[in-house]
Amino acid sequence: MTSQAFWEQYLTETGQQREDASYAGELQFENTGAVGQTQLLLLLSGKKTALFSPFDFYVINRLPLPLTGAFYLVVDSTREPECIIELTDVQVLPFGEVTWEMAQLEGEDADFDAWKDKQREYLEEEAALSGFDVNAETKLLFEKFRVVYRR
Repeated sequence: MTSQAFWEQYLTETGQQREDASYAGELQFENTGAVGQTQLLLLLSGKKTALFSPFDFYVINRLPLPLTGAFYLVVDSTREPECIIELTDVQVLPFGEVTWEMAQLEGEDADFDAWKDKQREYLEEEAALSGFDVNAETKLLFEKFRVVYRR
């Protein structure tokens, strides 16, 4: 099923009015591989209800920032629609101010130190590609969401 057909099905089946649903586009966790599939499964199981990304990535690439209330159609690695999420909270905060309560919403790590290590590694990879510095003041975009429709 195409993304457009999935979106139309969502609108029809839920009675959501097109003008009230701020469709922001597709979201894919990874292009290929086990990491993306694992994150998708965590999301579909309800264990993943948030994600973090480097704020500078949006600034450097001149991308619009996600907004609270926006709807994203989540696709798998083959670009098949899996679900629709609604952003319920969007914040920009320094890496050093992220709390364990926030980090747990990603649903991936057993403790805060493991989350910080993995997040720092991810940020350093992105920084090498995009050209920003990684430290406690590095701004992160925190997006909290809920699944509103699934395949």
